[in-house]
Amino acid sequence: MVTTAVNGESPSQRVARINAEASFRPSFRIDPLVFQCQAVPGQTVRFKFRLSSSDRPIDFSIQPVSLIQHRDGKVTAAEELQDRDSVRLLSSSELRLRGGEIREIEGTWTLPRDSGQFVSVGLLVTDRSEEPFSKQTTQRQLGVRFVTRYLLRLEADIRRANAVQGEIRLTTGGLVDRDGFAHINALLWNPHDAGRRLRAKARMIDPAGRVVIDDVPLGLASRINQPEPKRFELTVLPRSEVTLASALPEPVFPGDYQLQINVSDDSGDVALQTFPVHVGQYDFQAQRGVVGRVLRSIRVQPSAIELSTLRGGNRLVPLSLKNQGDTPVSIRLVTRDRDGNEVSWLRVRPERIQLAPRAGRNVMVTMNGHAGDANDKYAEVNLYAESDSSANTASLKIPVAMLNDDRSHDPQVSLGAIEVNENDPRIMSLPITNHGTRHLAPHLIITLTRGNEAPLICEAGYHAWLLPSESRELRFQLPESTSGTFKASIHAVLNRSAEPTLSEQTIVLP
Repeated sequence: MVTTAVNGESPSQRVARINAEASFRPSFRIDPLVFQCQAVPGQTVRFKFRLSSSDRPIDFSIQPVSLIQHRDGKVTAAEELQDRDSVRLLSSSELRLRGGEIREIEGTWTLPRDSGQFVSVGLLVTDRSEEPFSKQTTQRQLGVRFVTRYLLRLEADIRRANAVQGEIRLTTGGLVDRDGFAHINALLWNPHDAGRRLRAKARMIDPAGRVVIDDVPLGLASRINQPEPKRFELTVLPRSEVTLASALPEPVFPGDYQLQINVSDDSGDVALQTFPVHVGQYDFQAQRGVVGRVLRSIRVQPSAIELSTLRGGNRLVPLSLKNQGDTPVSIRLVTRDRDGNEVSWLRVRPERIQLAPRAGRNVMVTMNGHAGDANDKYAEVNLYAESDSSANTASLKIPVAMLNDDRSHDPQVSLGAIEVNENDPRIMSLPITNHGTRHLAPHLIITLTRGNEAPLICEAGYHAWLLPSESRELRFQLPESTSGTFKASIHAVLNRSAEPTLSEQTIVLP
């Protein structure tokens, strides 16, 4: 359904600040919104839609139209039907319904003889009723009329479909950053004069040829909020290019990969394409606040642990370990404070485990008894990993907080000056220091403005912990070819309870 506001009374009123309250009710309802059938090329099918008005009379018009599909997958109406004789209305194209009346839209649809496996056209139903503006007030009013339209779809799956000429093509493919996480983004081109119903899946392959992330279903960008399986049903109209998208279900770490995308239909594979992908050191920063990695193959989640004696807090947290490699790995876990000394209030069980290839295991991190005082405490779980098939060893420190102090803690931070990386002008760094006694989970947004140009927005932090007395440089990635003098507005979200802080700097990008 499309609702459009028209007929402003004057230009000055259009820009005026208006305080108004209004209620909107659909002027009519139609069931179904999509007529679906199975047919053979050249067959004529009969369609029917049930239309019911609200409690007022309504005039509406019905117009057969062709359909246009946009890159995000959304389908809209063209100005008219390309083959004007293919859809014939048996009911009137201009009707008036009395309040509460129910009528039917009926017609026939003749499918093209050279159709492929899927054909679709539309019916544009428009409310033509005129609602007079209220004249019960002497005050000058801004008049607005809402035009309600439904775009109905006629869809046919073709039996004994004719062979289509030309191949489905994947023109581009790669990873994009959305809120700090990696999403697959690819363009699919249907060069045929017939629509296609398709499915698509992707996988990530590392330089050794191992599949590190597999069976990622792809869907149209416009259907990302649809429930499964509708989210991943690909309906591609004739001569349309659409975006295939999906979030990676697991983190992807710095390195070189191959993104392989497979497109298929009920008859089998129709396209298989591989794209090179490079993940940089500062790409997809939000996943670092969720998951850690050691020995390139051991995934550790969460990357920080919060225990608490306070009301509603957790006294025990599972630490998930998964071996994504092809060889066994031995894991040893040791608890220490931030100075490297052993701690008595923190326990990990078990302390030693063996992870087989592709296997996972949870270890339990818990408080050992009660805190000796009412102060917050901080420590680390030191994870040491050793490959059983080689001499490779690595370690990872997982910060642990035990919260005992129930007083409110206002953030105490300082921000340094924004600097541009000399070796990579696309990277800006901003030092941040936590002067308080409790950890923070900062997220910073820098908005770069210059004159009347569109603002540039960069983000970093993504709520990764900043411990008491800890300093860190947050890295912001700039778009390509950004240079000149900008005003930088810094919006700092330091924790979930405190109000965001704002500050400004002037920076020069080479």
